[in-house]
Amino acid sequence: MKDFVDAFWENEALPALMEFGRIPNVSPAYAPNWSEEGHMDKAAEFLKSWVESRDIRGMKVELLRSDMRTPFLFIEIEGDTDETVLMYGHLDKQPPMLPWRDGLDPWVPVREGDLVYGRGLADDGYSTFAAVGAVEAALKAGHKIPRVVIMIEASEESGSPDLTNYVAELKERIGNPSTVITLDSEDRDGDRLWLTQSLRGMVNGFLTVETMPTTMHSGLATGVVPSASRIFRMLLARIENPETGHIINEIASPPLTDEFRTYAETVARDVPGFLESYDLPVGLSAAGDTLHETVANNLVRAGLEITGITGLPEAHTSGNVSVGKITTRVSVRIPPGVDPDTVATEFKRIFEENPPYGAKVTYEFQSGDWGWMAKPFTPGMAKRLSQTTQSIFGTEPGLLGVGASIPFVQIMVQHFPKAEHILTGVLSQASHAHGPNENMSVRKVKRITEFVAAFLATTV
Repeated sequence: MKDFVDAFWENEALPALMEFGRIPNVSPAYAPNWSEEGHMDKAAEFLKSWVESRDIRGMKVELLRSDMRTPFLFIEIEGDTDETVLMYGHLDKQPPMLPWRDGLDPWVPVREGDLVYGRGLADDGYSTFAAVGAVEAALKAGHKIPRVVIMIEASEESGSPDLTNYVAELKERIGNPSTVITLDSEDRDGDRLWLTQSLRGMVNGFLTVETMPTTMHSGLATGVVPSASRIFRMLLARIENPETGHIINEIASPPLTDEFRTYAETVARDVPGFLESYDLPVGLSAAGDTLHETVANNLVRAGLEITGITGLPEAHTSGNVSVGKITTRVSVRIPPGVDPDTVATEFKRIFEENPPYGAKVTYEFQSGDWGWMAKPFTPGMAKRLSQTTQSIFGTEPGLLGVGASIPFVQIMVQHFPKAEHILTGVLSQASHAHGPNENMSVRKVKRITEFVAAFLATTV
């Protein structure tokens, strides 16, 4: 299977993935006219055609469409038993996020050694090729496999608004999978299989502060007109300790349980190079006082970031003015198990109640996602994973947490609560997903494909 996977990626999958990378099919949240532009349909048709070109017995490929939803690629492959393994990936992409470094373009994939640069390759264009390639590898090697269902959605980067409807429509055809393999998460180093065990949730909202209907000369305004930027800082201090970065509201960030503390200690101990992978500049210290506290901050505590500002002029072209209205996008990651809707309601109350100086303050909830904490694997699954990863990597699987949010995971768990959920992928800090210079390690994607092939071969 290893020989097949190596040749498959070098000669067939990688060239096709790089061609796929040329399609600017930005997710609907960032491309309101996505349907008229046609890029998403083109990307979905490209993947459908590629899958149909593969010589896999008993395979059915269908591209589902709706006037109200993004396209959905649905693949069914006959198995040698009634057992079903469901695999998930997505084909939509983040916006370009310029600038990329010299010699790179988000829509012109290039390979440099082990890395292939391009938007949407590691996140998550590779998933279709890896899932199908793994099935091929197992079959070419003469193994029996379970029935395999592969779902590739096109709205993940927008929070997966279309996934629930498609899964509900296809529920009878999907059946009752014993295992759900999700190919859209992290791999720390490519030297072992890393399985994601937790995700934080998220609450996104727009916080607007307005003092005056127009800008004013700053020399005339300061000391008389309350500063909108200072009021904004005062409001943030209502939910965040500016010294530690901890969210002080217990609805959004309840005290750490013993379970969460032990979990953070385990990740800090078992995940090599956790802090080093962030490549902090010399002199910049981590936000936590200890490695354990830093890991806890990232995985099981709430954290705030301002991800966008409207109303302030560019620094190098700004004049001496006092801006009367500022809108910011406030993004708060929340611990697993915390209800994002409840947090959003609480934030609205905190921000809008008794505004400083009587300024006009509004908080508009934009979107929210639940976090997730994995259930322990059953003894049978733990044994299977151990055998499979030992055969591919020579090690036991590694368990890690991810501080980000992946909305579809909660959707999949809700629809398939009896399945064992394996969440893995090729991403790391060095992959620069969502940012400039996104890249994919060819070595990593080969190993992930080998793992899935071996897992399918040992499931039956």
